[in-house]
Amino acid sequence: MAYMANYDKLTNVKNYSTYQREIFNFFGVARTKQQPLVIAVLDIDHFKLVNDRLGHLAGNQVLMHVAETLDDTLAQYSRSYGFYRTGGEEFTIVFPDTTVDEAFQVITNCWRVVRETPFNYRQTDIDITISVGVADMIVDDQSPNDMYQRADESLYLSKEHGRDAVTINGETQKLLTDLGGSKLRRRANELILQHFDQDQQRWIDPGEYHLSIEERITLIRDALVNSRIQSIVISLSVASFLNEELATELIDFTKGPNGPEKLYLELKQLPERHLLTPMAEHYRKNGISIIIGQIGNNRHFERVEAILNDVDGIKLTIDSSPLDDRIPSQAKKDIQFWGGITTKKSLIFIVDGIKNEAMLSEMRQQTEVDFVEGDGLDTKELPLLKS
Repeated sequence: MAYMANYDKLTNVKNYSTYQREIFNFFGVARTKQQPLVIAVLDIDHFKLVNDRLGHLAGNQVLMHVAETLDDTLAQYSRSYGFYRTGGEEFTIVFPDTTVDEAFQVITNCWRVVRETPFNYRQTDIDITISVGVADMIVDDQSPNDMYQRADESLYLSKEHGRDAVTINGETQKLLTDLGGSKLRRRANELILQHFDQDQQRWIDPGEYHLSIEERITLIRDALVNSRIQSIVISLSVASFLNEELATELIDFTKGPNGPEKLYLELKQLPERHLLTPMAEHYRKNGISIIIGQIGNNRHFERVEAILNDVDGIKLTIDSSPLDDRIPSQAKKDIQFWGGITTKKSLIFIVDGIKNEAMLSEMRQQTEVDFVEGDGLDTKELPLLKS
């Protein structure tokens, strides 16, 4: 009997009565413990058309499908979230002890999964999308109803922007909805640029290319919408690293609602310490980590030692010939040497140049190494994805 009183009979998620009772508890705890609290209100787009054209049984199936999809997606993150059916085609999600930026990542994934999960009713394909309004608790809120009203107003703005959108505190977000017929392809969690050769019928690397930081940020932001990978590495030249305007753009990107959870900057060369230290301090106090690439072998220790306190990690690239199918003996010595340094300094240690499974197997024995990179971690050919 208690279950029937607390849960919606059709969708098996908590009902509006339960929401009214639990939201005041969430609100009180957040106030008492000074924790963040976020509410998301969402509607199924064009739901009335489904009922009108296919009947109420079809509408019920859509409701059950969306509820199950959202419940499964939310469960992948945390069971602490509250999920309710609060109206006909309206659902509400409550995120206790969660910042609006953290909630945005979850909400965006919910939005993506709903729109990408196929749904068919009696041999009729139905495209399902949702509109979402989000609000977080502010000092002036007297009750959770104040939050709900702002979330509902943001939901209205999502509909005003054509539906299939997410609006946070009155600002509609730019989500990736149209790739112009192209496809994002992820290789070992790496965003790569390739083009399709019609004659060879395969994807190939374009060779040398240059992307501005604005273009890279746009690509990364779009990729984040479609991926749960939220840690990003951007390679920079020394000149770019020292550019204060670029630093402001990267910091704003990281702190914005569409930014990554963690951003690493990898320097291609080693700058002079008097140039590195102040800029590294500026980045790091804003939550951005610094990785020094191409540190060289152990003979370069004196050159690198001076800046180790200013960075968060180093990368060693293995020097091997194309015929090597194992890690060369000198490279093993370099890995052990730099591994000891990074362990002592509590730095991230990355080894690049892994070409095959044999090398990868050897690297698994190196407990000092945090991450490995290289062509051997993935296939070199990408399949043609039919549109």
